[in-house]
Amino acid sequence: MRDLVTQDGEDLALALLNSTHKRRRPVLVGLAGRLIALIAAFVMLAEVTIYIPAIANMRYNWLRNHLAAAYTAALVFENAPRGMVSDTLAREVLASVGARLIVLNKDGARRILAAGDLPSKVDESFDLRNPTWLQMLHSAFRTLTSADGRVVTILGAAPMGGDAVEITMDEAPLKEAMQAFSRRILIYSLIVSAIVGALCALALHRMILRPVRRLTTSIVDFGADPSDRSRIIMPSRSSHEIGQAERALAVMQEALALEISHKKNLANLGLAVAKINHDMRNMLSSAQILSDRLADTTDPLTQRLAPKLVATLDRAIRFCQATLTYGRAADDPPRPRVLALRTVVAEAAETVAPLAHHVVEICNEVPHGFEVTADAEQMFRILMNLMRNGVEALERAGATPGRLPEVRVRAWKDSAQTIIEVADTGPGVPTMIRPKIFSAFQNSSRPGGSGLGLAIVADLIRAHGGTIALHDGSDDCGATFRITMPWLPTAR
Repeated sequence: MRDLVTQDGEDLALALLNSTHKRRRPVLVGLAGRLIALIAAFVMLAEVTIYIPAIANMRYNWLRNHLAAAYTAALVFENAPRGMVSDTLAREVLASVGARLIVLNKDGARRILAAGDLPSKVDESFDLRNPTWLQMLHSAFRTLTSADGRVVTILGAAPMGGDAVEITMDEAPLKEAMQAFSRRILIYSLIVSAIVGALCALALHRMILRPVRRLTTSIVDFGADPSDRSRIIMPSRSSHEIGQAERALAVMQEALALEISHKKNLANLGLAVAKINHDMRNMLSSAQILSDRLADTTDPLTQRLAPKLVATLDRAIRFCQATLTYGRAADDPPRPRVLALRTVVAEAAETVAPLAHHVVEICNEVPHGFEVTADAEQMFRILMNLMRNGVEALERAGATPGRLPEVRVRAWKDSAQTIIEVADTGPGVPTMIRPKIFSAFQNSSRPGGSGLGLAIVADLIRAHGGTIALHDGSDDCGATFRITMPWLPTAR
């Protein structure tokens, strides 16, 4: 029995603990490190989208500057008297422009204004007079990805009404300038990514990661020992989603700790009953044998009381053999039959009457011939527990002023249902324990009480398909328990 009860009490804790251990994995990179890497990747992606047009624009401006120098040189060569520009000056001008050849296109003719070391071939020509963005991007990436040693021709606007000015030059200086620009962009991007990633990670660590880590730590610590209520998380006063999660977790942990405590109580109760069951059953069996001999006596009082004593001992032996049905967490299914309810109430009242000490009156107001469909033994236990609670409340606290100490049992039919009420004239049920009055170990206010009586009653009634509630009637005083059970015609 201990195994059956203890297993129910520890399943939740073991499942949570095992789940926590199974899901633990070595953490190589924490959330903060992953977050910094992710932010840096996003910043780099943004920088790439900026770099693509920036490198194209840089190449365009670099070539325009060289074309501007060639434009000035073209003006000098065009306006200078013939033979006044020496070869040495021409080479110096070409070197300042960074070109091998400067050509002026005018009126459909091409005139060489200055020439240096002429290349054997020109690899590609670029027209900068009206370029599109797509052409600029394509040309920029061709320059970066092409082989070294290329010679290109650049066309631009010409002075003095010319069609175009051309410069033929090595592509290497342009490629080196573009590569240097790319390196600067990469360094700046890495610096910006690191700064932005660190700032974002710091902010998110304070606002998200630290509260989430607190939640995780609380779950792991609580899972290690759910019965330790000191491990329940203390919710913060934050109104954001993590604050709400902390409060929800605290409620769940509190409920789980309470449930485990109840299960442990049941386990302890089961262990205690298992220890006394064997000896108690033997003692009751001996008492039953002795009580059977009372049937042979000629004393009228003994002859009247002996059958009741034998019946009470029979019930006690059956209860002992069942080893406290509630503690087993599995009641035997009811075997309903049609009962005369007034007779069952009378038997339960006779069992409870010695507790009343002739001070509390038990009034059986069930009509004669009133029938109910229920298991006889379980209905007896239901009524006996409810009457006992009422008698003990009156014995302990007395009746409501102006009323006699009474426990009344009433019953009536309502449509296809049977209504049974057990009411007393005592002080009533305190408001603070009403929400959990039918839970085990929750509602006992009597010294030495187990808090199981109403829990047993609720379980037995649910097994019959009925309900029980604490009725708050304006005309009633004390505690009134109302049982609603279906009327199920069955064999007698």
